[in-house]
Amino acid sequence: MFRSSLHRPASLAAIGALLLTPLLGAPLPTAHAEGSKEDKIAERDQIEQDLEDLRLELDGVNSDLADTYLALAETELLIPQAQQDLDDAQAELEAAREEDRETGERLTAAQDEEKELTGEVEEGQVEVDRSDEELAEVALSAYKGTGMPSPASVYVGGQSPQETVDRTVNYRLTLASQGTRLDTLRTDQAVTEGAASRLTAVREEIAALKIEAEEAVERTEQAEEDAAAAKSELDDLYAQQLTQSSDLETKKAQYETDQSTLETRSSTLDTEIEELAREEKRREEERLAREREEREKANQQSTASSSSGSSSSGSSGSSSSSDSGWVRPVNVRLNSNFGWRVHPIYGTRRLHAGVDFPAACGTAVGATHSGRVIQRTYNSGAGNKIVLSHGIHNGKLITSSYHHLQGFALPVGANVSAGQTVGYVGTTGSSTGCHLHFEIHEDGNAVNPTNYV
Repeated sequence: MFRSSLHRPASLAAIGALLLTPLLGAPLPTAHAEGSKEDKIAERDQIEQDLEDLRLELDGVNSDLADTYLALAETELLIPQAQQDLDDAQAELEAAREEDRETGERLTAAQDEEKELTGEVEEGQVEVDRSDEELAEVALSAYKGTGMPSPASVYVGGQSPQETVDRTVNYRLTLASQGTRLDTLRTDQAVTEGAASRLTAVREEIAALKIEAEEAVERTEQAEEDAAAAKSELDDLYAQQLTQSSDLETKKAQYETDQSTLETRSSTLDTEIEELAREEKRREEERLAREREEREKANQQSTASSSSGSSSSGSSGSSSSSDSGWVRPVNVRLNSNFGWRVHPIYGTRRLHAGVDFPAACGTAVGATHSGRVIQRTYNSGAGNKIVLSHGIHNGKLITSSYHHLQGFALPVGANVSAGQTVGYVGTTGSSTGCHLHFEIHEDGNAVNPTNYV
């Protein structure tokens, strides 16, 4: 009764495909109606995680436009499950109707058998009663002496030998007749008792089937309600999807200029990082040069002052620190990988110059390596951002930057060790939710942070 309106309108499907294909290309897991409560919770958690991932894709997008897009994305994520729920509800309805039909057939068959057995028992009882009466009459007549002759009287009092023979034959035939009648009575009694026992069992079965039939009707009614509710929910989602798609198209045009501003700001930020890195590398190279000069001067003084001619065993030093290496800035899952990607709304390509860690606002952010704070700043894109220099490695200055912070923990110039708190997760700047955007640069050029952490 619901199947005719299940299929998604072609125009609606096209809108959904155009808007969400870049983000929802991978098949989403689908929970089934017969699944456990834990399955349903897991399904909802997966949808929440998918939405969180989509939210991070929208950094830099106007918040009104981002909210509209996310609302549509959530609807798109809910539709497959709603369709599955409807399919399961309809399957349950069909099963309930089939159970109702089978129970009805069994009840009808049992009632027909009851009617037939009732007739057999009544007829059998009549026959038993008639045979019983006849035998009782014979027995009573014999008792009174007016019934069958005794064996002695058959041979005594005969008028002739032929009469004696006739009386003997009649006596035997009478006995045989009464024996047959007794056997028939016993058979009739057994058949009647069997039919009565079966009738009792059938009546018990009918009582049980009536209860089953009532339960089947209730189950069918509930299944019809569930199927109607599932269909209504799916229809509502489709209507909501259509409205949200229209709203998104309107707001895309409204905020079109924001996209070009975003791209320009992104290029400006890259330039700022490059200039900062060039200046820091110059200072780092000057510092290393001074350290080399000081070591060489110390070695020369040590050699000149040694009267025995033996050389000191001083170490040569290294341009990089001797700490334990790289660590993650926050201990949560990483998502939104580094690299080129298509903008979820406008369809343009741009470089995602770092990785994102979805974490609660206020979560402590640790330095990913030992180093020094070289910048604390704020801009409309990155929000509160802190930049660390980790020295020159393999001839390149390595810096790390932490964006969208709620606040800072250290001032510019502070030395830090790996894991030391430098700030706190926030959602400042062009951010659609609490998370840390993390970047690593080599000589000011963004590289994949997973090469380090």
